[in-house]
Amino acid sequence: MQRRKKVARELLFDPEIEKAAKANIKAARLARQAARLASGTQETNKEESSSSSDDETESMAGVDQPPRRTLDDYGQATDGQNPNLGFQPVNPVSFDIKNTMLIALKENQFSGSESEYPNIHLSLFYEACWYTDPTGISDSNKKLKLFPLSLTVLIDLIVVCTLLDGVHHSTV
Repeated sequence: MQRRKKVARELLFDPEIEKAAKANIKAARLARQAARLASGTQETNKEESSSSSDDETESMAGVDQPPRRTLDDYGQATDGQNPNLGFQPVNPVSFDIKNTMLIALKENQFSGSESEYPNIHLSLFYEACWYTDPTGISDSNKKLKLFPLSLTVLIDLIVVCTLLDGVHHSTV
């Protein structure tokens, strides 16, 4: 079994560590700027030639790269329109929901109050899901489309609109 060498180092205490860090960052930035100025014209010539060749390839391809977007940009309204929705399914599921199905879901809507039990709501929801069997739709996709209808108005309308996008209501 090998023993590690104990190295006695004295730890330095800096009561103003943030000021020291800022000063170190500033010194490093100034050193980089000085190095750039010292090498000066050689790098600028290289940069100019590489940027002109990049411009030529972009204009030749005819494709402009879109501006880089941050995560915050995805939640912002675009050009005064509705805000972007965070989740858009690749293959949206759409099927007709019959009136009997709507009635069965609305009989036992869940509002989230303390007197309601979520497990009972889920068992009644699963039972109501057996009233319809759309062809070509998996059981999980069917439940994902129908579940918002089993909730009361307290849920967020954006979530409902996102989930119900493509669902057609029909009467029987």
